[in-house]
Formats: sequence, C-alpha cells, structure tokens
Amino acid sequence: MSVLPVLTLLIVLDGEIPDPDRNAHDVWANQLVHTGRLVISHNGVFDDWQIYYPNTVPKPLELIMGFIRMPGGIFYRSIVVFLTAFMVVAAVWNSAGRGQAGLEAALFLGFNPVFLLLAVTSSSAVLFLGSIFLLQSNNRSGIGAVMASLARPEGFIYSGYHSLKNRKWKLLAILAVIAAGWLVFHRTSCGSFTWAADEVRYSVAAMAYPTANPVTFFPWAALRLVLVLGAPVAAVLFLCFRKWQLHWPFTANFLLLAISLVMGSLVLPRYVDQLFLLAVPFVFIEIHRLFNGRIRTAVSVAVILFPSVQWISTVPEIKQYMRLREAYESFELPEQGLTAANELLIPGFCLNLGIDDPSELFVSVDKAAWSNASESSLAERGVTRIVIFDEGVYFPEHTARWLETVENIEVDYFR
Repeated sequence: MSVLPVLTLLIVLDGEIPDPDRNAHDVWANQLVHTGRLVISHNGVFDDWQIYYPNTVPKPLELIMGFIRMPGGIFYRSIVVFLTAFMVVAAVWNSAGRGQAGLEAALFLGFNPVFLLLAVTSSSAVLFLGSIFLLQSNNRSGIGAVMASLARPEGFIYSGYHSLKNRKWKLLAILAVIAAGWLVFHRTSCGSFTWAADEVRYSVAAMAYPTANPVTFFPWAALRLVLVLGAPVAAVLFLCFRKWQLHWPFTANFLLLAISLVMGSLVLPRYVDQLFLLAVPFVFIEIHRLFNGRIRTAVSVAVILFPSVQWISTVPEIKQYMRLREAYESFELPEQGLTAANELLIPGFCLNLGIDDPSELFVSVDKAAWSNASESSLAERGVTRIVIFDEGVYFPEHTARWLETVENIEVDYFR
C-alpha cells in the first residue's frame, strides 16, 4: 500500500518524468558503454561557454543506475523507478523496526509529496535516502554505509561517523577505497580532482539558480522542515533530536550546506528536503515510545496526513517536468551547426535522440550570456540555432536580456 502512490503517479503521468541530473548520468552511461570511455570535461575546464558538459557532480551510484536503466523505453524505466521506490520504502520500514512503527514510517514516506516527486523524477536523493535508512538499521548498516558513500559526497559524513562510532575498521578501510575511487573517477573523466567543486561555483553564478543565501538559509530551512515533514514530525524531531543516532552527522551535513553558500555554491529545496526525510524512521520510533493507545493512533494519523499540504507546490513542479518531457520529444537537431540551449535541457535532448557525446553539438546559452559573448563569436563557434524553455531556472534573467541583442541567429521558444 505504501508504494501505491508512486505506481499511481507513474500511470497518470504516463511514466517517469525527466530530471536533468538523472538525464546527465544516463548520457554518461551510454557514452561509456558505446565508446568505451567517459569524457565529461577536457583538461578540467569548467568556465568556458564554448565547451558543453552537464553541470552536475558525477556520482558513481547514479552512473551504475544509468547502466541499469540503459535498456530504455518508458515502460522499462518506469519499472525501475517503481522498484527503486519500493526498496527505499522497504528500507524505512526495516529501519523503523518492521512493526507498527515501521508500517507507519513506510506509509508516511510513501504518501509524502516530496518523496513522490523525487521518486518519479528518479532523483539521486532517492538512493541516498535508501542508503541512510539502511545505515540506521541493525542488520543492513554496513551495506547502507557503502551505498551512501557511492551515492553522494556527503554520504561519507554519515558512513564515516557510523564506522568510527562503532569501531568498524574494515568498513572504514572500504570507505577510504571508495573515496579514492571518487577522486580517480573525477580525474579521469573530468580532467581534475576538483572539477565538480569548481564547476558548481561557476554554474551557480552563470546559471543564476534561485538559492538561499547564508543569511536566509536557516529560516528558509526551518520552513522547509515544517512543509516536508509536517508540524507534528518537526516538533518530535526537534524535541528528541539528541537521541537520534545520526544527529551529529546530520548537523555536520546541515552546517556544510550553510558553509557552501558562503563559498559560492547553492542549496536547492531538495538538498535540505532529503536531510529531513532521513529522520523518518527515528521519528516514528519516538512516537511509539512517547504515546500509547488512541493518542498514539491519532498522532500517527496526523503525522502521516500533515505533509499533504505540499501538493500545493508539488503539482506545479510535476507539470513543469511534464512540459520539459514534451520539449525533449519535440526537439530536432538543426541540419548543420550547433545548438545553444540551457544546459539543464541538453542531456534530455541527447537521450531522446540517442546522442552519447553532446560536446560538439551543443553549447550553453546561459553561460554564453553570462560571459557576454557576442553573436559573432557564437556564429564562429558554429551556432546556428538557440532554443529556449522560458520557465524558472531554465530561463535566467541575464539570458533574456542577452537575447535582445541577438539578431541573426534563429531563436526558438518551447511553448
């Protein structure tokens, strides 16, 4: 029953809906299989508008998922989405004790609008959530630690803390090997150990992402906590926070997000949303410890239903993702020359057209605008067409202003 909402959404939406990060990893997986190599950036270049590369941190576990998804087809990929969501819901049930508390935790997660959006877009946050749920269980914590470290860089905060606290030295050695693997992966595919960090800072400025700043981050995050988990769960988490086995790594991860803002990075809603969802098994264990009888039942029902208010913002996001899918399906390459587009769109274009290496077919229109590149320099690069999806993050204000200076290159808008 807990995974019925995911199945229902997949049916209503006619399959998964595209996420730019997921699309990028699928393109990389295709490139690696079809060409035997993976080139994300040449020689560590991160700030040249004339060279296209997806602006996301390459993640090993996400790349593995790209191989799993490779047979393709909307039906097959939807099955992968459903099974992934099912395993994550099973992981939260297991980590909450498998009994009544586990069932309620599974219901809470399976019906949570934020989790559902992450699931149907195949976000990397879903695998990260599942990993940390396993990390909090008694019988799968080692597997969870390894998966968390492969899923996201911040996974090392949780897996390292778990290993040190429980004196699991063999596991710590395995994590050290995985960390070295991350560095080798980035060096060989991007040309630099620090490419991802450098590229993220540049893209935050050049793409004009909407993000909190160091001053607004904490009140904004508090609001996200209430919206994502609901006021009852937020209250239980706040009052019992020190009892949570992951309260120290959670705090470190949370502060790291704030520090990253100071250093020029960004924090999107899903970055903090996934952190709050990590506490779901702990919260339901605490609810069963604090309450009994009808009071516990009433509290559990309120806790499960409260986050439904998030559908107010989730539905518009889903609609935008569906319009993106239509844009991907309608896009065609020009007969000659390169296409300039928002770089978040390009991996979706490539997947739809079976393109493994987009570097010589596309450039980022937003980075060109940020660099104030002239129309003649785009023409010299070979750009014959500019395509625009004029919504939110896909159409920064500086790009709109820059387009007013373009006269001779065709500009197409997806409507």
